[in-house]
Amino acid sequence: MWAPALTSLLGVWLTAVPDVMGYGGDARLNNQVVGVWMATFGVIAMSECLRAVRRINLGLGIWLVAAPFLLEYPDERACGSMVVGIAAISLALVRTPSSERFGGGWTSLWAEAQR
Repeated sequence: MWAPALTSLLGVWLTAVPDVMGYGGDARLNNQVVGVWMATFGVIAMSECLRAVRRINLGLGIWLVAAPFLLEYPDERACGSMVVGIAAISLALVRTPSSERFGGGWTSLWAEAQR
C-alpha cells in the first residue's frame, strides 16, 4: 500500500511544481493534468481489490519521461518531469502481496457449479 500512496504524493507534487518553480506554457498544463490523474489513480490503487489500477500510472510515467521531448520543455522543467516519471514507473512496478482473495473469476464459478 505504500507504493500507491507515494505515487499519490508524487501526483500532488507534480500538480504543485509549476507554481512552486514559477513556469507556464505546455509544461505547466501537462504537469497539472498528469499530476491530478496520477494522484487519483494512486488513491484508487490503495484499495486491495483495485490494485491493478496502478498500471495506469505506468503509462502516465512513460508519458512524463517522453513529454519533455515531444513538447520541447526547457531543461529544468524537463528534468523534473523525467524524475517524477521514472519514480512513477518504478512505483507502478512494485508488487505487494495480497492479504485477501477476491472473487476468483470464471474458474471459481465453474467449480461451484460442479459440486
